[in-house]
Amino acid sequence: MTTPRDNPASRRVRANGDGTVYQRKDNRWEAAGYVLAPGNTRRRVRVYGTTRKEALAKLTEKIAASNRGLPVPSAQGSVAAYLTYWLENVAVHQLRENTHTRYTACVHRYLVPGLGKKKLTKLTAKDVRTWLNQLRTTCQCCERGIDTAREPRCCAVGQCCRKLLSPLTLTYIHSELKSALEHAVRKEEIPRNVARTSAPAHPGPDGSNPSPPTRPARSSQPQEVTGCTRCSNSPSTPDCARANSSACAGKISTSTRAPPPSAAPSSGPPQAGSPRCPPRHGPPNAASPSPPAASSR
Repeated sequence: MTTPRDNPASRRVRANGDGTVYQRKDNRWEAAGYVLAPGNTRRRVRVYGTTRKEALAKLTEKIAASNRGLPVPSAQGSVAAYLTYWLENVAVHQLRENTHTRYTACVHRYLVPGLGKKKLTKLTAKDVRTWLNQLRTTCQCCERGIDTAREPRCCAVGQCCRKLLSPLTLTYIHSELKSALEHAVRKEEIPRNVARTSAPAHPGPDGSNPSPPTRPARSSQPQEVTGCTRCSNSPSTPDCARANSSACAGKISTSTRAPPPSAAPSSGPPQAGSPRCPPRHGPPNAASPSPPAASSR
């Protein structure tokens, strides 16, 4: 008896380079094909699915990434194994001794307990963002058992002291993770650095995200003249303090007040109480000197 699987007419013909899709003995579907690998080489990968459509979709996604020039990830270990390798073989030759000591303490104290069990190739930006938010709101005295190692006085007796990490420490931890994953991207072990798009959020004083500062709105009320900013004269002063020696280059300062009642416009020269700066040279009514007469020969 022939089954649909053994019938040659039921098999679909796939083009060269599209891979192979077939059903296994355990009724699962397997798809295999060649994709780009690190070192500008090609490697055969295999994906699995409960249906033929699911297995084919996974293989198509990997082939599409390979055609865009993204090599298949070669890292097979966990985040903890990679961070240990990075500290012992890469960072030790690039960092100072004190910086390397702080990086090692940060990895073993925060990164490995939070993200160490995840696969390096399956680490996502959502995982990093969720872990940072949890680390920001977790009491370190309760998490690391600081109070149990000394004479209990807060968390060990049921009174949480809420010893939270500062925003500077969170930024330092995130920067270290980003540097470690950036080296994996350069070595083509992972396709992209997921820590670049998952920066830690800095909370406000009440624990919530602060709202951005707003610019104060401009006032639409009319402004009233209060005095000269250079010679500090009020509008009622008839002469400028520097009128006799040099010209006053100051500006008239203003202040926002209620609009005055409307008045009829007056004609003629400004009086002593006029709110404007006095002239630059001589008294207000001084006649301008006549030009010198041209000499004739």
